Amino acid sequence: MRFLFVPLLVSLLISQLTGCSPFNSKPAQDSWTLSGKIGITTPKESMAGFIRWQQQQDNFDIYVSGPLGQGSTRIQGNPQQATLTQGGKTSESLNPQQLVYEQLGWFFPLENLPFWLQGKQAPFSPANTSNKDGNLSEIQQDQWTVELLRYHKYYNLPERIKIRQGDWKFLIVVKNWSVD
Repeated sequence: MRFLFVPLLVSLLISQLTGCSPFNSKPAQDSWTLSGKIGITTPKESMAGFIRWQQQQDNFDIYVSGPLGQGSTRIQGNPQQATLTQGGKTSESLNPQQLVYEQLGWFFPLENLPFWLQGKQAPFSPANTSNKDGNLSEIQQDQWTVELLRYHKYYNLPERIKIRQGDWKFLIVVKNWSVD
């Protein structure tokens, strides 16, 4: 038993000295789930609810509901196609962002959100960024401003995210991150 413990201890000490701690490393982010609260302000209305976003590579499954589960909406798909289910009615489109706008009236930057929610700029277009305390604190991309106001201590992923463009505003407060 003692012979197994010594190599493990040496390995941990070396990884600590080289800055590669297996306990503090940032997990891979190809597959993740977040849950929390969402506030949405459009030019016509404001609403608040709960959000659960599950991302598996390019595939997303987004569930948004109002207080006590009222007014639930589910959006599933990938950048090439999506389905939106609300009130027992399902709609499909080859343009996910257009589908969300047509069905919900939300100008929702769906293609960029999986990146912004992780505190990264989307790779599709140029962006201006600002850093604070070693983390991305603001992204200006595709005429949107993304403020990354607070990060999770273990996962180093944003916990409070403000996204805005003109009269369109989204506030996402992440209560739970799960990273596969």
